[in-house]
Amino acid sequence: MTNPSPSSLKIHTLLPEKERYTRANAGAVAMVTEDMILASRFDGHVFGRVITHPPLTKPYTPLEPKHALFVGRNIGLAKRYLDHLDQTGERPNWVEVHGRCQVASYLARKRPNLNVVLVLHNDPRDIKGAKTISERRHLAAMLKGVFAVSQYLLDCFDDGLAPDETAHLVKQVVPLGIDRRHQKPPKKKKQIVLTGRMVPEKGMLEAAKALAQVLPRHPDWSVRFIGAKGFKASDRSPYEKAVAEALAPCGQQASMLGFLPRQDVERHHDDAAIAIVPSLWQEPAGRVVLEAMSSGCALITTRRGGIVEYAENRALIIDEPLVETFADAISHLISTPQALAKYQKMAWNDYPFTRDHMGQCLDQGRLSIAEALN
Repeated sequence: MTNPSPSSLKIHTLLPEKERYTRANAGAVAMVTEDMILASRFDGHVFGRVITHPPLTKPYTPLEPKHALFVGRNIGLAKRYLDHLDQTGERPNWVEVHGRCQVASYLARKRPNLNVVLVLHNDPRDIKGAKTISERRHLAAMLKGVFAVSQYLLDCFDDGLAPDETAHLVKQVVPLGIDRRHQKPPKKKKQIVLTGRMVPEKGMLEAAKALAQVLPRHPDWSVRFIGAKGFKASDRSPYEKAVAEALAPCGQQASMLGFLPRQDVERHHDDAAIAIVPSLWQEPAGRVVLEAMSSGCALITTRRGGIVEYAENRALIIDEPLVETFADAISHLISTPQALAKYQKMAWNDYPFTRDHMGQCLDQGRLSIAEALN
């Protein structure tokens, strides 16, 4: 059978309502969606919330949630998307629903002739519409495929389901892809960087307490915490204040920079000799892991969720993320130049996670969907 050409397929992408598909306020899902659009050989049309800045890619159709007060903003966005299909007569080959299991279920239930593919960025067992085995069983029966940013997430979707209940699904890991921005490793400073949302499951407080133990013994080193509770500049949350208080013994060696645009984050990764991704929860994948490795940072991270699929044999991985184990790892890299250089080289020399690789995996899944529908 002849594979469909890129121009012959019409693929829609529906974002979670909270995602701002702009360079100014893009969250992790928005950034991954941009990478998928740019990496794939197939055209994609993104639908999401109304935005006030230019979209990351075009075409982008902003939608105002319908009946949001009664059904919630995500289902409201799905209802408006169906209105758009009715009003325009558009008939996509399928729609890829990012992150929201209840939205995928709603669309498939309301429009049985609309092919729906779920794109997972988080553990579905924590997401409305897929928390229980029965919900995932019902959802699987309606879907055409499940894509995920790690095998860990696909395994979470399958948890408790019999093989024959998901045998009809096209399952595809679409690993995150971030291209290097330099031909050779950037020149590093004695700096440490932590980037991510300032929430307890990210382990920022534990890392801050560890740094407070280590950095005062190394006054020529400094650390920068980048991120906020959400994906925009805002006042510090109680958790961020606790992180700042924990860092107090570091004095001027520590800075909390809040939310920064992506280009500023990239600059800090270029400067940093060490990056720390101290996740306590079962991280789905961890885009910041790739941001650190692609900039040649020596990476300290945790054996949680999908992180190991990217960081195994490329980073210093902590099995038990505690203040003491973080402090030991940080102290080891700062105090041992050979170890620091070793992990910087491991990150730089074995880096397959390019946008092109991501596109190849995505297109493999998309071709399988197309063949299954043919």
